Amino acid sequence: MLRDKTKGISIQRIQLLMALLLLVISLLLLFTTFRTKMGYSRMREYTGDYILWQRDADKLQMASDYLTEQSRCFVETGKREYLDNYFKEANVDRRRDQALESIRAITDDNEAYASLETAMKESVALMDREYYAMRMAVAAYGYDVNDYPEAIRKVELSEEDALLPRDKQAVRARNMVFDDVYHMKKESISAHVQDCLDTLTREVDAHQKAATDALDDMLFKERTLILIAILATLFTMLLTTLLVVSPLLRAVVYIRADQPIPIKGSNEFRFLAKTYNLMYEANQEKTERLTYDATHDQLTGIHNRSGYVFFLKNTNWESSALLLFDVDKFKHINDGNGHELGDRALVKVAGTILKSFRSQDHVCRIGGDEFAVIMVHTDPGHNALVKQKVAHINEVLGKGEDGLPPISLSCGVAFGDEGQDTEEIFRRADAALYAVKAAGGHGCRVGE
Repeated sequence: MLRDKTKGISIQRIQLLMALLLLVISLLLLFTTFRTKMGYSRMREYTGDYILWQRDADKLQMASDYLTEQSRCFVETGKREYLDNYFKEANVDRRRDQALESIRAITDDNEAYASLETAMKESVALMDREYYAMRMAVAAYGYDVNDYPEAIRKVELSEEDALLPRDKQAVRARNMVFDDVYHMKKESISAHVQDCLDTLTREVDAHQKAATDALDDMLFKERTLILIAILATLFTMLLTTLLVVSPLLRAVVYIRADQPIPIKGSNEFRFLAKTYNLMYEANQEKTERLTYDATHDQLTGIHNRSGYVFFLKNTNWESSALLLFDVDKFKHINDGNGHELGDRALVKVAGTILKSFRSQDHVCRIGGDEFAVIMVHTDPGHNALVKQKVAHINEVLGKGEDGLPPISLSCGVAFGDEGQDTEEIFRRADAALYAVKAAGGHGCRVGE
């Protein structure tokens, strides 16, 4: 980047800082939105878990109630289908066991699981009473016990119950599944299931509150970051308007009036204004002092030594470079092939150099086979670019086209610096050129 000694705020640095700030804000926003999404996911997970817990707890309660219902219906009616439904639920469907396993898999709360496990144990214990009641109902209805499931066959009636008349046995069987003892056991099962749900509800509420608080915090951070981003953008726009846009609009007025531009605004604009003013002054002086014939070489059409001296004196050397070229073994080309071919070779050299540099660079013929280029708006950071240009020139000239022999150039380069006079710059470029020539030519070197 070109160095500028003029004081002023650098809009480039401000924009870079703002860009970095916006990048950091954007990354933080992405992070907070990711955290927010995770928070919502946790809330959905807790809610989903609670729904599953409630479903499984209800399933255990429903399965227990279903067994009660089927046992009571069998005892009341003696219909075999109710007993079959009972054992299908107990041994095949097993909804109580499934519910207990499901809750154990998704909860770490030992208290909630313990309550449901207790309900399960009490429900299993209650089945013994139901088995006994159904066994007594089999006897009361005069059914053959061998036709019934093994769980019923294995039940042994007490001597007292076995001796009761059938109608008394039927009453006894109904009492066992309808009396207060049975009812109390059912209420105990329901109470443990409810304890499980209450524990899980408290746990879910606590998790949801924590997740909600975290979400509120993330949303507050997001709003804060968005506000900072908006303010940073507005600040950048304001500075750009004050330091670039407004000075540019004023500069247009001065340019149209063919006047120098006031050096105000950002560091970059001040540099441009200073450069324009230098160009403006140089152009004015050139218009007044030089004509084309006085400043251009008749053979090659590029600037001659007078033009070179003018540019040498009126160049801002803080951001320019001097390149000195010399045709290698030109005397051999000129003497061995005739002056006409030598002139054609110089024209080709001049044209090749001219095409290789920008229109704002000054290409000059300063001697017989000596050329100079004043390359503006450059600095030592363009060292490799300059060498690449010289290498390209030598590549083009080395092809020997148009009836010309292969030609090569030696080049010495000196980058200007603050406070250096033109003599010192020329000395460094000339010394670099001499070093290239001494090494056999066909190359480029930057002077120290």
